Amino acid sequence: MKKYLFITLFALTLSATTLSSQEKYIEPAMSHVTVFRQGAQLSGDLKLSLEPGTTDVVAGGLSPYIDPNSIQVRGEGDFMITGVSHRNNYLANPAESSEIAALREKIEALTVKIEDEKTAVEVLIEKELFLKANYDVVTNKSTITPEQLKALLDIYTTNTESVKTAVLKKRRTIREYEKEKQQLENQLSSMSDKSKLPTGEIVITVTGTKAVNAKLILSYIVMNAGWYPSYDIRVSDITSPASVIYRAGIWQQSGTDWKDVKISLSNASPMTAGSLPLLNPWFINFYQPDQEMLNEVVVVRGARSRPATMEAKAADDMYMAAESAPLPVTVSESNISFSFDVNIPQTILADGKPEIVELQRLEVPATYSYAATPKLSSSAFLMGYITEWEKYNFLPGESNIYFSNTFTGKGYINTAELTDTLPVSLGADNNITVKRDRRVDFTSSKLIGSNKVETLSFLISIRNNKSQKASVKLRDQIPLSQNSSIVVEPVELSGGNHNTATGEVIWELTVEPRETKEIILTYTVKYPKNQKVLLE
Repeated sequence: MKKYLFITLFALTLSATTLSSQEKYIEPAMSHVTVFRQGAQLSGDLKLSLEPGTTDVVAGGLSPYIDPNSIQVRGEGDFMITGVSHRNNYLANPAESSEIAALREKIEALTVKIEDEKTAVEVLIEKELFLKANYDVVTNKSTITPEQLKALLDIYTTNTESVKTAVLKKRRTIREYEKEKQQLENQLSSMSDKSKLPTGEIVITVTGTKAVNAKLILSYIVMNAGWYPSYDIRVSDITSPASVIYRAGIWQQSGTDWKDVKISLSNASPMTAGSLPLLNPWFINFYQPDQEMLNEVVVVRGARSRPATMEAKAADDMYMAAESAPLPVTVSESNISFSFDVNIPQTILADGKPEIVELQRLEVPATYSYAATPKLSSSAFLMGYITEWEKYNFLPGESNIYFSNTFTGKGYINTAELTDTLPVSLGADNNITVKRDRRVDFTSSKLIGSNKVETLSFLISIRNNKSQKASVKLRDQIPLSQNSSIVVEPVELSGGNHNTATGEVIWELTVEPRETKEIILTYTVKYPKNQKVLLE
């Protein structure tokens, strides 16, 4: 009786142990991805049947780059979640991509062909040696007649030539195969081979008192993913609004492909610290310059800007391709962020290559005028100023500029500037020319007492060769003094607006068709005659 009781208790204990260590492995289907500018949050669910007791549900086949602190799990059903942990599985690897598998097959096929050709070369060399050996044996016989020798020589020469030609062709074929194989191997090595990565797993411990159909909803964040904005800005003429095509480049290297998932693109930064930075005391004191670093030459530096340049190369193929209908996108906004919700599922491969998605196609109000900086460039640039731009959820990004259906170059939309209008350069207009010449007769250098006074004068002319009038904003500058012994004074500005803080002088001009307008810029620089100042 005791024996049967012991067996029964052992069986119950074994059953309880088995029940408490149940493990279910499921690969969840990730259904939604929120992509941040840096990082992405993946969300999905698992549906399963749970038995009474404790079960470890293993959500496998996930990215190996999961941030463990970002894992969130909630359940639906009559059970409790008692624990969540993260691990990487180095034994189970996802299948390599079809592209990598195809490359491996091509490399293997070329390896077999190279081996076959090398074997054929070895056989031909053996044949050549056999012919040579037989030729030597026959020619060494004293009984051979001249006619027989001639016939033998013809046979030997013909066969040897045939063998050597065949060897040469096969070696050339081998070199071609090896070159092609090397190219495929280089391509394979440059690709991300997911078979070398572990898989991420989230272990969810659940407990219940009865069998239940359960649903687990989980999410996690990976950092090696993101998106960036880009724009096409198109203007047909200066009387029309600007057309803006807002695109997103989505990329990810999370180790797993996102297949047929709903994508949301957010401007939020989930990994940025949420606490207010502290402002520490700022101490100042007298500056003591290093006397050895002082230079007797005093240089007057102006608030110069770099000349505007335009890229001569053609736009990328994706921008020059025929325009297709944009995807349906919904814009969602909260108090601190916004997101673009792409309503059609997308597939984003884990190869790091960007997938371009069109978010919006907008007609935005804009004003136009010309701007010129003759000190730096003889061209006048057509500028577009987009108004009310803040309501379109623009983010900083590169732009491709088109004017009259012609690609004029690349620009950058900088939404960090706190301005009411967003300036966009539409390229140089050759029908408006500007020129800046020194007025030699009005430029002088004089000694007045202990000081030297230099006068610089320039004639700036602007010509409008267009058939309609043009509004032009002309910019130049007067140098700024960094030393109290150097005094800079404007003499003649032709009505220009002088900013004493930056030295910039701006003229707002309206130039009629076929008209030339002239501006005079004159200023003086006074400094001690025993010092040296570099001007221009």
